[in-house]
Amino acid sequence: MKTIAFFNNKGGVGKSFLAYHLAWKLDALGVRVLAADLDPQANLTNMFLNEDRLETLWADEHQNTLFGMINPILKGKGDIANPHVEPIGNIGLLVGDLGLSGFEDRLSDAWPRCLDGDEAAFRVISAFYRGIELAAQAQESEVVIIDVGPNLGALNRAAILSAQYVVVPLAPDLFSLQGLYNLGPTLREWRRGWGERIKKNPNPKLSLPEPWMNPIGYVVMQPATQLNRPVKAYERWMAQIPKVYQTW
Repeated sequence: MKTIAFFNNKGGVGKSFLAYHLAWKLDALGVRVLAADLDPQANLTNMFLNEDRLETLWADEHQNTLFGMINPILKGKGDIANPHVEPIGNIGLLVGDLGLSGFEDRLSDAWPRCLDGDEAAFRVISAFYRGIELAAQAQESEVVIIDVGPNLGALNRAAILSAQYVVVPLAPDLFSLQGLYNLGPTLREWRRGWGERIKKNPNPKLSLPEPWMNPIGYVVMQPATQLNRPVKAYERWMAQIPKVYQTW
């Protein structure tokens, strides 16, 4: 199983769009795909499902969404629930939920407690990873595509911990360029911090991700062109992106 996250701390760069179409492309090639929507905005889920199905899934306690999976932890009533995988043809979807934002404080609190060897803290931090692992095993998924929100908070840190590889969607503008300056050091710090913490795990039977988060490249949204060349306003930023990315 290969896990790939699409991540940028800037919104509006086509992150969910890219994840959605890659899932279908891989499916067309005969690859078994699991899509995990860990963005509380649930844009990827909204692309896969119509409103009627979403209304059903988001009813009551949202048991068949990713929020339902982590809800026992939020309530202090145990570990993650078995994840529901929504079938979209041959693609499996772990349904996103606006309620995921409520997990942010628990994740922030658990991160430093991992350094104390607190097993409960490790279970909180690894909740997304373990849920994805269970769902991928059940679906016999070969590739997991993870969509995350546009920020550098604790929720995204836990989501990115689940990924072996990270792809950065970009727009050819100043904001994306500045975002690249932040993303590289942040990923390195998350990787270093998790590597330090995982050594303190008191339960060797607890399934935890390795400190992967390996950046494998970026994708630039198609800019406006004239005579098959980007207009100068975009060309300026596109020329700088490779230099900044190489500093990672």
